[in-house]
This record gives sequence, structure tokens and C-alpha cells, in this order.
Amino acid sequence: NVKLGGLGPDYEAIKEKKEKLKLQKEYSRQIKEYNMKNITVVQRLPEKPQVSSVSRQKALEYARKIPRPRTLIAKQSEAGGKEVLAPAPAGSSVPPLPSLQSLWDRHQQEKELVAAFKALHIL
Repeated sequence: NVKLGGLGPDYEAIKEKKEKLKLQKEYSRQIKEYNMKNITVVQRLPEKPQVSSVSRQKALEYARKIPRPRTLIAKQSEAGGKEVLAPAPAGSSVPPLPSLQSLWDRHQQEKELVAAFKALHIL
């Protein structure tokens, strides 16, 4: 009784595989039902503690006390047309900033120097 290879599908092997898959699905369904019945309630993470109003008040008070950055107030003087900066508060270690006009003059001078270097083919 030697069975040689033949043409076409092997229906017996297909039936065996089909039956095996059916049994696996049935087993997995039974396990799933069992687990659903016997599942314990998973402990949830504790909620975040509520921020007390005392700590909020402390935070707001701190926010009021921190020093604010100083702002520059640009004013046009009637005589010169140059900007005037607001004076620095007493006791500050910030050096005074140059006016816009002085910065513009410096820019023009440096532009002329670069043009001279380009004319001499140095740059």
C-alpha cells in the first residue's frame, strides 16, 4: 500500500488542518470566557492630588514679586529727532544702550570700510 503523489488537492490533509483550526478556535473561545468571568478588577492608578489653594496663592504671590524685564521707551525729541532711551532703574547693572542714530552712523561707517576693502581687492 504505497501511495504515490497524485494530481490535485489532498482533501484528507485539508480536512485534518480544518478540524485542527476549529479545535484551536473553540479552545481559545473557552479560555477567553473563563478569563472574562474570573478577571479581577485591575487597580487603577491613584488620581493626581488636587492642588491646594494655599500653594496656588503662594505661586501667584511669587509671580507678582519676580522682577520684570525693563522695556525701552522710544521718544522723538523735537529738537534733534534722535531717540531717547528710558533711564535705567537705580541700582541696575545693565549698561545703557546706544541710540538708534548712533548705531545707524556706525553701520554706515562700516559699510564704507567694506567698500574700500573691496575696491582694493582685499576681500
